[in-house]
Amino acid sequence: MAWGLIIALVLSIIIAAVLFHMLKKVVPLILHGILGLALFWLLGYFNLLHVPIDILTFLIAAIGGVLGVAIVVVLSFLGVPL
Repeated sequence: MAWGLIIALVLSIIIAAVLFHMLKKVVPLILHGILGLALFWLLGYFNLLHVPIDILTFLIAAIGGVLGVAIVVVLSFLGVPL
């Protein structure tokens, strides 16, 4: 009976470590994506530049952060369709 408890404890620790490692990488992407969407919305709200918000622009903003938003804005300003 003790072996079953030890195996369950070891599996629990491994699963917790894997989840922690995955969340540590996913949370910044989500935060950068939300920041990018907010910046795109502000640009559209103040009629500075209309950037279409879709999955591609979200992913560029999430991966690149503010620099990704700047790249999308420059490409949109130059007329390059995304």
